[in-house]
Amino acid sequence: MKHVTRAWTLAATLPLMPLAGCASFPETRPLEHVDAATGYRYANLADASQDEDLFVILTFSGGGTRAAALSYGVLEALRDSWVEIDGERRNLLEEVDVISSVSGGSFTSAYYALQGDEIFEPGGRFQANFLYKDVEARLKGQLFNPYNWVRLLSPTFGRIDIADEVYQDLLFDDASFGDLTARGRKPFLLVNATDMAKGATFTFIQAQFDPLCADLNGVTLSRAVAASSNFPIAFTPLTLNSYPGRCDYREPAWVSSGLRDLDSNPRRYYRARSLRDYQAPERRYVHLLDGGVSDNIGLRYPLTAIRSTDVPWSVLRKIDLEQIDKLVVIVVDAKTQQVPDFDTSPRAPGLRAVVSNIATTPMANYSFDTVELLRQTLRTRADAQQVSRETTPPDEALHRVELYRIYVGFDQLQDEAQRERFLSLPTTFRLPAGEVDDLRRIGGVLLETSPCFQSLVTGRYDEMACVHGGS
Repeated sequence: MKHVTRAWTLAATLPLMPLAGCASFPETRPLEHVDAATGYRYANLADASQDEDLFVILTFSGGGTRAAALSYGVLEALRDSWVEIDGERRNLLEEVDVISSVSGGSFTSAYYALQGDEIFEPGGRFQANFLYKDVEARLKGQLFNPYNWVRLLSPTFGRIDIADEVYQDLLFDDASFGDLTARGRKPFLLVNATDMAKGATFTFIQAQFDPLCADLNGVTLSRAVAASSNFPIAFTPLTLNSYPGRCDYREPAWVSSGLRDLDSNPRRYYRARSLRDYQAPERRYVHLLDGGVSDNIGLRYPLTAIRSTDVPWSVLRKIDLEQIDKLVVIVVDAKTQQVPDFDTSPRAPGLRAVVSNIATTPMANYSFDTVELLRQTLRTRADAQQVSRETTPPDEALHRVELYRIYVGFDQLQDEAQRERFLSLPTTFRLPAGEVDDLRRIGGVLLETSPCFQSLVTGRYDEMACVHGGS
């Protein structure tokens, strides 16, 4: 019987062999001219400068369907939440300016950025084709398809390219960043992957593509999401073309000064060095892995925008120009805290346990440090504002900004059994419908019960709860 099966597989595969030579990843279009007035950039959104007095940033973590469902529940809660500013009642979801995401969270963020409120339709495409669907079965079905076996023989076509095609079919069709550019409305979407060569975050915005002389408008959303959720080993790295030197790109002025900041500001130094490296003439391709490898909560880039004026859409610059009165950062973290059992035995952990551990444990530790860095950043600003009010004439004092740091994570749950249940959910692209329902519900509960969130929606700002204390 085995011989018959092998013979059938060979017979079915042989006619497809010519496809192996032509299968390749979709090439990124070159950019002939860098123009800050075009492309997917925050400043080019039609409503970029509207209602920035309340500036809201969401970050969605990785974690497969678990992360997608938790972030979806937060979107639902924001849709149903309102805040009053200067006598005007505003919907919080409509006030979101930026969504930054990695891995599983990128499915939710990208679909919402593209389709808006259509994401909430009961039984609609997002729910039916992703949130409540066994996406893993669909991926495995394509990977075990003999047609794709032949395509995978090509050195320029990998498993991640098949995942890209699956996500296109399920959710995004041919929608590209050009469509988001044409749509021209907030939220500004930051889909984050990891540059394999640098180990640094790579964000799908035109400013990241400028030094590559590559046109982001031609890149599909499915491809960005595939890169962002490209779990190492399970998938091959996703490849983008780079055309350094083929356009009139000029690096931002801050880069040259940043390269002198190794001792005084090492974070800035490494950001500057990373950006300049893309201009090396031999760097003709960029290979991307899961965004969680470099930042599993999607917070690092927004945090840079809060701390620095180097970012094109710098939040710090907007604060200095007194454009922002309330800064809200909502971190949605679907991390788990599973206790491994390999420490109960003298036997060395197997390959699967090793890969799983090195791919998740460092992410969780790094995420904790990033959240703490956000807390420290906001605390420093709040303290500076207080000192300024006490020591400086009112017309010279620092602009007072209400700072809201809201953390949504399973470890915030008070009930121990409930907390352990959610912290033990697996990272997978298939979950039972009941668990998806519970994740949506708990996302809303965690947001709405946050003391800082209550401070926001009631209009009674509590600096201790939002900056100095808990979530």
